[in-house]
Parts: sequence; structure tokens; C-alpha cells
Amino acid sequence: MKNQRLKITACLGLLLSLSIACKELDTFSNNNPDRSGVLTSGADLRTVLGGAYLSWWRAIHNDFPVIAIGVAADAYGLAWEDFGAQRMGKEPRAAYNNRSTESSDYQQIAEVPWYGCLTAVSTANDVLRALDEGVSIDQGGPLDESIKAAAYFLRGVSWGYIGLIFDQGLIADEQTDLNEKLAFVSYDKMIDAAVGELEKARLSSESAGSDFIHSYFNGITMDSKQFRDLCHSYEARFLSQWPRTAMEYDLVDWSVVLSHAEQGIRGDFSPEADGNFWESYHKYTFDQTGEGPFWARVDQRLVAAMDPSQPTRYPEVTAKEETPLGSPMASSADKRLETDFLFVQIQHFPADLGEWHYSHYKHNRNISDPSFAGDGATMGPMPTFLKADNNLLRAEALMNLNRLTEAVEVINGGTRVSRGQLPPVDNRAMAAEVKTVIQYERAIELFNAAPMGLWFDRRRFGPRQDYLSVDALGGLQMGTPAHLPVPADELKVQGEEPYNFGGMLDVEGVVRVY
Repeated sequence: MKNQRLKITACLGLLLSLSIACKELDTFSNNNPDRSGVLTSGADLRTVLGGAYLSWWRAIHNDFPVIAIGVAADAYGLAWEDFGAQRMGKEPRAAYNNRSTESSDYQQIAEVPWYGCLTAVSTANDVLRALDEGVSIDQGGPLDESIKAAAYFLRGVSWGYIGLIFDQGLIADEQTDLNEKLAFVSYDKMIDAAVGELEKARLSSESAGSDFIHSYFNGITMDSKQFRDLCHSYEARFLSQWPRTAMEYDLVDWSVVLSHAEQGIRGDFSPEADGNFWESYHKYTFDQTGEGPFWARVDQRLVAAMDPSQPTRYPEVTAKEETPLGSPMASSADKRLETDFLFVQIQHFPADLGEWHYSHYKHNRNISDPSFAGDGATMGPMPTFLKADNNLLRAEALMNLNRLTEAVEVINGGTRVSRGQLPPVDNRAMAAEVKTVIQYERAIELFNAAPMGLWFDRRRFGPRQDYLSVDALGGLQMGTPAHLPVPADELKVQGEEPYNFGGMLDVEGVVRVY
């Protein structure tokens, strides 16, 4: 298959001459761009910040790292080497080998989100520093506050995703002396910092009042209320999805998650693809996109979630002479099997690349519901944070606060009944049943609607499972990395040795292996 390449860039001019001027960024303290000659007016602040938002978007929502991590999480079946998918999808799982000698595709699984998020933070810092030094639109008025809010938000979501994806990160703000070596910060501290930035973003948007405007996501313009709602939703996401294990899951402050989810988004958050710079991983995970039929299938575990008569792992007929699927076409009481997924009789992956990648289903929701994702390739909305996601976080928080009747009410008022046409959950249901329903809804309703979402969910919901005996909604396979290491080149800059996660020596995927 054709290999895709995504250069790690720091975007410095989104709107100038309808192009992006880019410069490679190795780290905060090494090759940090000097923007003293760029940020001289209020218009410059907006231009540079717009490029930084695109840098963050491409770091989190593009083929790297989403495809390979989705395969590792048993969201997708994809046997090709593209995007590092084949290595991350080996069974039994292999460690993520964090070395500079690895292939470009494989290294970019960690490099793209790491450097892309640091690039976005670096630019946000420059903008905030410029404001402090007197560069202005309206001399500290609502337009400057709008710029501040956007910069704080960008730092918040960048730090938040570093905290979700990596075992540690770097924190530098506009006051940090970059001549000093930065110390790595643990992932839970990255999440705390992210939530603090999003709170500052909300406060700045309130200060801007009715003059506030946020238009840095392509196709979306938000007023102060809509912006604050989005901040609250991301805070709920980060605070609920940071745990790497079921043990850490018990440490979540669900009352805080509930507070944020109750103030979260009221509609779907889906920036628009433009066929050029603003794009996403969806063109490789949907049926009938411009990229052809040979890309990702829906993992067999999710097919079995909708139809329990199906096996959770596709039989390895060639290798082990097992009986193939008796009925490759699944059946389900869930209407979404019909509306959101498409049956495909033939397989396009060679058996010698792993028959566990096989599945007879592709995701089809972009075709049956164009409002969900446009053409799924170049134009239309790119689902990123659905209203249903926010509601499920709310239900999960209520469940963990032992407010089960309220949790069931939220679930029954949502997509399980309206789209899935499944029977309402009994309001006398016990916590274990409610949790299973939430896991199911997050896996099926949010499929292709939150980058790496199933990886974040599987690692926190349950213990690791043997690859030969996984269940549909259970935890990650044993040996799957539960977070990624800091890229090898970055560790070299910081004077530290590279390390790995996952594989036979780290079945939980959380302990460094050198």
C-alpha cells in the first residue's frame, strides 16, 4: 500500500498568501522559533494562532497516530505497514520499540502527537508573551481577551492530549526560561495543568463578554457560551480518560467530571474538512471514501459487541485450520448495525499478515448520515466531540457517584434508544449493568467520533486480556502499550535513554522497559 508521510511542522502563517510557512521544531529549548519579527500587530496574533490550531489538529486527528493506536485498541483491523498499523496490531502484542533507527511510519506514531502539541504550545506562549509586551488589538479589551482565551484553550488541549497519550510531558508557559533544561512531568500532572488552562480560557472568554469570538477551527465560529461549553467538555474528557488501569480508574474525582459534563457541549463539535489543510484520519476508516476499499475494517470485537453470536476474534483458518465464521453477516437488535455499518463479503488483507485483522464490516455512518462526516474524505464535518460523548461522560459520573437512577435516565434519553432503537435500561439496574451499557454505547455510538477514544476507554475500564480470549468490551490485549514513550529523538535532546512500553515484559503496558 502507498505509504503516507506527515512532516512534523510548526505552522507560522495560516492566512498569509493562502499558504502555511513551516519550520521544524525539535523541542521547546532547542530551535525555538523567534517570532519577535512576526508578532508586531494584533492581526499577527490571530494569524499565528490560527496556524497553531492547525498544528494541534493535525497532531491529534490525523492518520498518525490515530490509525495505529486504533488498531492496537481493537477498534480497527488493518494489516498494512502504513501508519505503523501492522507493528501495533501484532498478536500477541509487541512492545512499541522507541528507537530512532525505526521506520518513519513507526516513529511518527509518537513523534506526530508529541511535536505537534509542543509546537502548538510554543506558539500559544509566543502569543501570550506578545500580549504581555504590548502587542494588542484593543489595548486589553475584549478582543485581546478573546486572543488570550484561544491561546489558553490551545495550551490546555495540547497538554491534555500529551497527558492522555504519553507517560510524561513538558510544561512551559510564556514565563518559562527556555535556556534552562525543562524537567519531565508525569501524565497526571499534565492533565491537571490542562484543566487549569481550560479554566483560564473560560474566564478570559467571560471577560470578553458579548464581543468574544472564536473562529480558529475551520467551519466553526463560537460565542462565549459555546466556547465555555467546549472547554467544560474537554475538561470532563481529560479528567475521566486519563487512567491507564482499572486501579487508577478508582482515583477519578467523578463529582468534578459530573460538574464539567453538566456544563458541556449541547451539540456535536465537528470542524469542517477543507480538502487541503484541515483533514482527518476518517478517509482511512470509513467505507466508500476517496481512498478506496482497502483500508480499515471494524474490528471483530466490536462486531461481536453488536452480535454476541459472533466470535470476538476472527478464526485463523489458514494458519490453524479452524472453522471459519458460520454466518459472516451479523444480526443485532441494535439498529445501528444496519445504519452505521456495511457488510463486505470479501477480505482485502493477505492471510499471512494476520487473519485476526479480518472483519466483514466497515464503518458506513458517513454515507447513511452525511451530517455526521460529509463525504468522509475531503469535505464536510469531522466528528471530534459528540454531544452523545458528553452525555455518556455525565452518565458515567452519575454511575460512579452511585446515582444510578439518574445515570439510567441519561442513557435512556440518548442514542441507545433514539438511534439504536434498543429497549430502555431498567431504572432498577445495578451498577455493573449500567457500566456495561455505557461501555457499549461508547464503543458503538462514538466509533470514529473521538480520536483514540477506544484506546483510552479499554485501558481504564477493565483488566488486560489474553489475545486468544478477549471479550467484546473488555480491556486492552496483554502487552498493548497503555501509553507511549517520549520520542527517542526528544529523549536524546534531554540527555535520557530511550525506553519502551508493552510486549511480553510489560503486559499492562505502563512500565518502562529499557
